Amino acid sequence: MVTRRCSRSGLPAAAFSWVVLAGCGAPLIAAADEGSGHAVPSVSRNPLTRDADAVLAGRELYLERCAVCHGQDAQGSMAANLVRSRSVVQAADAALFRLLVQGIPGTQMPAQDDWDETQVWQVVAYLHNLARPGLQPPVDGDPEAGREVFAGAGCGACHTVDGSGGFWGPALDSVAARKKSAEIREDVLDPDARVAEGYQSVVVLTEGEERVEGLLKNADTFSLQVLRKDGAFSFVPRSQVTDLQRGPSAMPSGYGERLTDAELRDLLAFLDRQREPFIPVERGFRNY
Repeated sequence: MVTRRCSRSGLPAAAFSWVVLAGCGAPLIAAADEGSGHAVPSVSRNPLTRDADAVLAGRELYLERCAVCHGQDAQGSMAANLVRSRSVVQAADAALFRLLVQGIPGTQMPAQDDWDETQVWQVVAYLHNLARPGLQPPVDGDPEAGREVFAGAGCGACHTVDGSGGFWGPALDSVAARKKSAEIREDVLDPDARVAEGYQSVVVLTEGEERVEGLLKNADTFSLQVLRKDGAFSFVPRSQVTDLQRGPSAMPSGYGERLTDAELRDLLAFLDRQREPFIPVERGFRNY
């Protein structure tokens, strides 16, 4: 009979190249052949990624074991913010698996070595659901019906999908790989809540009483660069600007009232499937 916890003390490495720690679900495998005693999963990628039931189960395990230190929402309390942690956001699935099972020696992060492999993967799925856009469970709805809603509402006049569409709004190719499901929903229902960089509507007035309207694509020390509705750019020297009026999002509001619940659900399901093939580079100080 094998137990959940196992010590290799006194066991010859040649005789026990692998030790199986039995659990409630799939077995947890510990690599013992190199004398490390480090637990490793039987697969390198999480088989429960984007599984809604696994995310819910992982949440229960997280709340039971992890929330007391990392917070109810995993955004930090007595311990690290896991939504921003590199171990969650960037590390390979197997690396996060090992971290959970082994803990961090010399710290207050304990080893969760009584979890079976399925339970560990459930927690990994839950943490990735929180921290990695694109790894959340699929949004309910009919994506193909949502494509028709997208076209019927005129969204393609401003947004590109599958490489075609307008330029007045952010490209939606792979939007679900860049944004969480809740953020996409908020963008549709409340476009003024978070206006994407480069899509702030402005009116610029100059000394010569010229009026330039469009999207503020860039503002540096010397000039403002505004994209006009006709697709042309206006470069306005700062020295000539007499007034800069920032407006709301260029995206129309009221989709919550214009669309039925079913149409909204299908539209969000369609946007949720936009994960390939192109992920735009987020602009920021590091890009300059």
